[in-house]
Amino acid sequence: MNGQIFFANRIGVSDEVLVTPTQHPNTMSFRSLSALIFFLLLLLSGSIVAQSNTQTVRGTVLDADSHQPVFGAGVAITTLDPVLTAITDDDGRFTIANVPTGRIDLRIRAMGFEEQLLPNLLVVSSRESVLNIVLESAITEIKALEVSADKPNGQVRNDMATVSARKIGVEETSRIAGSINDPARMVSSFPGVANDPSGDNTIMVRGNSPKGVLWRLEGIEIPNPNHFSDEGTSGGPINVLNSDMIDDSEFYTGAFAPEFGNAYSAVFDMRLRDGNDEKREYTLKAGVLGTDLTAEGPLPGVKGGSYLANYRYSTLALLDDAGIVDYQGVPKYTDAAFKLKMPTANQGTFNLFGIGGISHIIQEDRGTMDDTLFSRADFGSRVGVVGLSNTRTLGENSFLYSTVSLSGNSSSTDYDEAPSPGESALEPRHDDALAKWTVRYTSTLNNKLSAKHKLRSGIIVSTERYRMGSSSWDVEQQRMLTELNAQGKATTVQAFTSWKWRWNEQWSMTSGIHMLHYTLNGATSIEPRAALRWQMEPRRAVTLGVGLHSRTEAIMTYMAEDVDAEGNTFRPNEGLGLTRAAHAVAGFEQMLSEDIRFKVEAYYQHQYGVPVENDPNSSFSLGNSSGWFTNRSLVNEGVGRTYGIEASLEKFFTKGYHFMLTGSVSDARYKPLDGVWYNSRYNMGVVANALAGKEWKIRGGTNDRVLTTSFRYSVVGGQYQTPIDLEASIAAGEEKETGEPWSVKGQAVHKLDLMVAYRIGRPKVSHEFKADVQNVLNAETTVYHYYDDRSQSIKTVPQLAMLPVLQYTLRF
Repeated sequence: MNGQIFFANRIGVSDEVLVTPTQHPNTMSFRSLSALIFFLLLLLSGSIVAQSNTQTVRGTVLDADSHQPVFGAGVAITTLDPVLTAITDDDGRFTIANVPTGRIDLRIRAMGFEEQLLPNLLVVSSRESVLNIVLESAITEIKALEVSADKPNGQVRNDMATVSARKIGVEETSRIAGSINDPARMVSSFPGVANDPSGDNTIMVRGNSPKGVLWRLEGIEIPNPNHFSDEGTSGGPINVLNSDMIDDSEFYTGAFAPEFGNAYSAVFDMRLRDGNDEKREYTLKAGVLGTDLTAEGPLPGVKGGSYLANYRYSTLALLDDAGIVDYQGVPKYTDAAFKLKMPTANQGTFNLFGIGGISHIIQEDRGTMDDTLFSRADFGSRVGVVGLSNTRTLGENSFLYSTVSLSGNSSSTDYDEAPSPGESALEPRHDDALAKWTVRYTSTLNNKLSAKHKLRSGIIVSTERYRMGSSSWDVEQQRMLTELNAQGKATTVQAFTSWKWRWNEQWSMTSGIHMLHYTLNGATSIEPRAALRWQMEPRRAVTLGVGLHSRTEAIMTYMAEDVDAEGNTFRPNEGLGLTRAAHAVAGFEQMLSEDIRFKVEAYYQHQYGVPVENDPNSSFSLGNSSGWFTNRSLVNEGVGRTYGIEASLEKFFTKGYHFMLTGSVSDARYKPLDGVWYNSRYNMGVVANALAGKEWKIRGGTNDRVLTTSFRYSVVGGQYQTPIDLEASIAAGEEKETGEPWSVKGQAVHKLDLMVAYRIGRPKVSHEFKADVQNVLNAETTVYHYYDDRSQSIKTVPQLAMLPVLQYTLRF
């Protein structure tokens, strides 16, 4: 596969894809190298002594409404005999020492609060289990004294979210085959969600473009947190955030709560975990995707303070630098993250946090016989975020959460190509340099009016400065043309208010409004939203959610340039407005047993203000792209509709195993100015998953020898394409389409992933060897086609080939 494919979205093909590096004849294979690395790591682990291990479980219990510590809460490990218990002190802290390693259930009870059960927490010998627990106020005092129904596993911490919401546990992510410790890949096991089959973690939800996904970290919007990504995209091959840094995250797929704005497809809300504030701990990982070190411990001189930091470097780049491998197109990347927790006596708790990543790859397309260089592509990207947050209590019933951040993302591309077969000198065909820096401020006030009424209001201000340039080869004029040359700034102002009313133990309602204003084009959106939950029985519930949503386009889209008939440069889309959508979701939940849940949701989305080409004979819609930009003249007069039904049957992890079956059927279409309804590119139809996992305790005098196995089988309906006219493409020297737009549906992509991990623990140290193999059967289903002018033929891009991801983890 040549370098042209990796940069296809810049030179005529609609998407960039992860490309498996081409191997030189005398280099060892990628799979053989992975096995060798894994074997060497196994030898380095040393001998293991079988003995009984214990660890400390401790944490802090807070009031969810005020963030005040809860004094006198009873904490009990209910799965042990005898039961181990503790009582929280004035600071809400508790400690339970000498807990046997393995799985435990933790139950928390406090007067005036709803009881909470944390099931199947993993206690390992190498690190303390440090928990941050929040309790919801009980509606009545009588309920607080009774044993209440446990909240379902997977329920999000955000009590303003009622529909289409799911918690993503970090430990859960590590158990799912094919996730390779990346929450963005793990969510594709949820109903109605799919990743890009060609290899990266781009998220497609309910037939929507991945452009509509909002990424958040520590409660604030951030740029696309993936390596090898650029402005306007939402995915990439590898996430910048290391799994050892992330706390439990939350994922929303529709009818979002009022606090979430600038999104119409999905919201990925991530948090960084706190470091251990009492002892130093370390994690070393070495594997195919990277070698990294995580360190954490107490912050000197700060009571209750802690630090957490991680650094990772591409393993293949290390081996390439050492001359061990000689791949053509080695992906080089490095990333880092940190979090400092700094409690104060009177000003609340401050958190200083940051993430950053740098990635670079050079790909060359050479002849197989004479090593002739046909093309060369040089791509690099950077992303970074640094922020300071403050959580401050305001009396007994309120707290204020504020964050200020500086983020930046940039990318550059240089693509050169031989002008004709037989010529050795390369000529420029595309180059770009994109950079954006954003200062954001958010402040959210949470106020509990009573046990039944809660208000949450906030403001978000984002000011971004940008400098962007791009030029590409024009086949007709036989010269490079500038398509983008802009610098300036733009500000987005958002405000929201949300009210939750719990009428009684069966009925609750959330309602509110979100406002978004974008200074670049003067567009404003007022978005009312509401959701209802009826707890018919302790184990059965009905939900309903409706709301309006909107999102700005990438800066490149507004700043793209074109030349008129008189030769004057202009920006056809500088005044383009917001893309908008109305969501409606109805759901039903049934707990079939204490650990098995059946859930179904039906949804309808009406898109309006969709950017389409300002031409009554054109079928072009910006909603069919996943990134980059166009200099076509666009207007917000397109409409779309997406509807479907999705269901899941999930057994949460209990008794040593779990499983989940998910399925969704949907239909997504759009109508441009020609008045014809077309298939959306992402009208995948059927998306289904079957996955299961099992933990096996290895006998031998210790609970710390555990074998974990899991599998995942997924089916993702093919995306739509427009037929390619080969003869016209050859004549024009670039891809030309023919026939009915978006009328050719790709084949369904089937994929089997397997994961096996072996964890061994001894006092203060644990080892884990893990193999996560994607596409075990090495299926080669075509994802899409493109025209290659060098060979003057239509070529295909298949799904990602079998990829064994091997990893060794040492915790101490």
